[in-house]
Amino acid sequence: MQLHRISFALVGTLFALVFAPMASVAAQRQGRISGKVTDAKSEPIADVKITITTKANSSFKKQLTTGRDGTFGTFLNDATATYHYRFEKPGFVTVEKDKKVPIWNPNDEGGVHASSAVMSVLDIQLAAQAPAVKNEK
Repeated sequence: MQLHRISFALVGTLFALVFAPMASVAAQRQGRISGKVTDAKSEPIADVKITITTKANSSFKKQLTTGRDGTFGTFLNDATATYHYRFEKPGFVTVEKDKKVPIWNPNDEGGVHASSAVMSVLDIQLAAQAPAVKNEK
């Protein structure tokens, strides 16, 4: 019984030694991005659907929605990757951008919306979609 307890303790210690540094490295590569979506008159646009993907990880997909003030912000787990951002809302032309985010410094204050030099800002302007033209013959 005593040997069984020692084995579990040893396995737990080895697990912590192997995987704890990996978590630390992953946290060190984290990035953050925030921005504001506006219209042609620089008025904020609420409820814009933002889809974030990356070619570096085909299973990664993150979806956000802008707030009433048109702002958004999020953390991204791998700041070494370039991310693809798709901004869409009915009545507006969809905008797509690729952008790499800098590695986030956890010692910076202010969270995801902080005005830090290590935060990537992506401000987007959406244009109203032209109404469909009816073809009359």
